[in-house]
Amino acid sequence: MNLLDKKKNDRGFTLIEIIAVLIFVGIVAAVAISIMMSTSETSRISQESVIKNHIRYAQSMVMKRGAINTPWGIKCDGAAYWLFRTNAPDAPANQVILPGEDNVQVSLANKEITLTAFTVFFDGNGRPYTAYTDAATNTLVAAPLSITVDSIPAGNPGTFEIAPETGFIP
Repeated sequence: MNLLDKKKNDRGFTLIEIIAVLIFVGIVAAVAISIMMSTSETSRISQESVIKNHIRYAQSMVMKRGAINTPWGIKCDGAAYWLFRTNAPDAPANQVILPGEDNVQVSLANKEITLTAFTVFFDGNGRPYTAYTDAATNTLVAAPLSITVDSIPAGNPGTFEIAPETGFIP
């Protein structure tokens, strides 16, 4: 058996063929993922994460200050949302600029999302409330507080919850 006969009988793939197949599979996977997830959905998921972090920020600010009788919170009126301190969220003097934002009120239209209207207060222990007037009339969040975020134009909305007692947001 000579060297030419041996080469004819070799079976298998060359390194170039394997690399070409891997590149082809990668391109097909990238196209499939981009078809399954639109850019508006990706943007909505990103904005949802930002909103969750802003709510966590409000909770951490009140806990850091240890202000039992001075709550902090987030309010959304359907057009914008904002961070506030004290139990009067609509008073401009009580509104605080959120990290990473340019204005006190974060415009939902500018972020190309819609958001359910809500108000959540946090006490010095980080517990969430839906109303915070005084010790006799404060309303703790009894069931998970659901917040829905959708993209503009409407797509696949996402919902997250603020847990009662702890204010945990998964």
